[in-house]
Amino acid sequence: MTFFSILFALIAEQYRPVTSTHWIARMSARWLDWVAGEFGGKTEEGASAVGARMACLVAFILPTFLVFVLYVVFMVTFPILGFLWNVLIAYLFFGFRQFSHSFTLVHEAIANHDLPAARAALGEWYGPELDASNLTETEVISLALERAIIGSHHHVFGVLFWFLMPMGPAGVVLYRLADTAAQRWSEKGDFNLSEAARHFFYVLDWVPARITAMGFAIVGNFEGAVYAWRHLTGKWSDSLSAVILASGSGALGVRLGEPMSEPDSDEALRMAEAGEPVVYEVGLEPNERTMRSAIGLVWRLVIAWMALLLMLTIALWLG
Repeated sequence: MTFFSILFALIAEQYRPVTSTHWIARMSARWLDWVAGEFGGKTEEGASAVGARMACLVAFILPTFLVFVLYVVFMVTFPILGFLWNVLIAYLFFGFRQFSHSFTLVHEAIANHDLPAARAALGEWYGPELDASNLTETEVISLALERAIIGSHHHVFGVLFWFLMPMGPAGVVLYRLADTAAQRWSEKGDFNLSEAARHFFYVLDWVPARITAMGFAIVGNFEGAVYAWRHLTGKWSDSLSAVILASGSGALGVRLGEPMSEPDSDEALRMAEAGEPVVYEVGLEPNERTMRSAIGLVWRLVIAWMALLLMLTIALWLG
């Protein structure tokens, strides 16, 4: 049932995308804002450490518990309703088009050699956190690839992992709410609240992030992905994103993130004698062709996940 739930949800999402303005996104944002307002701002510094942890429990656990209870009730009484509930939750929270549509706009502009349009599309995608007005074409492509790689994990592969857990659709709600809160509460400037949300999401995403990184290595350039994963994760400040971005860049064979300085010959000799790895940049500068390769990389991993689920489903039926 899990395979068909995900399949139908992906098909429905392609025809009627769940965008950032969809009612479920607005409802989730209002819920998180209400919880932040109730537990945050209690002092001049914002929420207390205990209040921030309570905010996470209220914001994430209550909706998750409600979805799980309905799932169990439906499965016990009318399994077809449980199946439809699975499809609905997967459809509402997958959000494949939330990152692919923006990436497509940037890609089309780059393909048409329209750098101003690509900058505008990238700036709208990133929002106020990025001033894209003076970026070069390579920088636009690099930032678009980074956003797409992380988006594919947060909206597809991480969601898939939690959908396969015993919690079923409740795991999807838990993961997506924690991800949204980690980003949304950080924008409010409440340190304790944002740190609590980020720590909560870190715990939820530690395993899925590494599974996604392994998936990129399997369906892409394996040696490049493994090398980048081992040696280039220091290019990004967020440890979870670093694993995914390093593996994704290595799988595509391109350089992403801030450039790492190459050690001079004396330093390289010292590191070699000490048995330390000498780390150099790997891959080429990203270009329009890389953007097409990234689309293929994501879809290959989606197909690999679905093929694995299909085989497990058939095995269960035959067993």
